[in-house]
Amino acid sequence: MDELLIKQAQKGNKESFTKLMLEVKDQAYKIAYCYLHNEEDSVDAVCNAVEKAYKNIKGLRNPKYFKTWFIRIVINECKTELKIREKINNIKIELQNEQTFSNNTIQKYSIESLLSHIPETERSMIHMKYYMGYTLQEIAEILNIPVGTAKTKIYSNIKKLKSILNDKEGYCDF
Repeated sequence: MDELLIKQAQKGNKESFTKLMLEVKDQAYKIAYCYLHNEEDSVDAVCNAVEKAYKNIKGLRNPKYFKTWFIRIVINECKTELKIREKINNIKIELQNEQTFSNNTIQKYSIESLLSHIPETERSMIHMKYYMGYTLQEIAEILNIPVGTAKTKIYSNIKKLKSILNDKEGYCDF
C-alpha cells in the first residue's frame, strides 16, 4: 500500500481515504462474508468498519499496517454482528416458544401486550423485521433513518422486551 496515501488520509484527505478503501474493499467483503455468510450483513459490517476507520485513522501508528488494521476492524464488526445475531435469535426463540412460560403468564402477557410497552415507531420496526421479514436496510429506507439507528432501536427494544418478560415471569405467582 502507498504509505504517502495513508499519511494523507491520516491528515484528513478524503480522496486519499477513498482510494485506500477501494484497494481493500474486496478483501474486506470476502472476510466479512466468511464470518457472516450473508451478503447484506457483510456489506453492513464493511460499511461500519469504513466509518470506524475514517474516524480513527489518525490513531494508526504505523502506515505500513493500514491493511491489517482495517481488516481487524472488519473482523471486530463481524464478531459484534454475530453476538447480536445470537442474542436476537435467543430472544426470538424465547418470545415465540410459548412452552418456556407458564400458561397464565402467556395469557396475561402476550407478545402484543409486551410490544405495547415500546413506542409505536419501534414497535413497527420490530413488526417489519420479525413478522414481515424486512431487512434492516429496507426498514432504514422506509423510515428514512440510518441502518445503524434502525439496528440499534430494534435490538435495544428486543432487550427491553426480554427484560419485561423476565420481570413478569418472575413476579407471577398464580
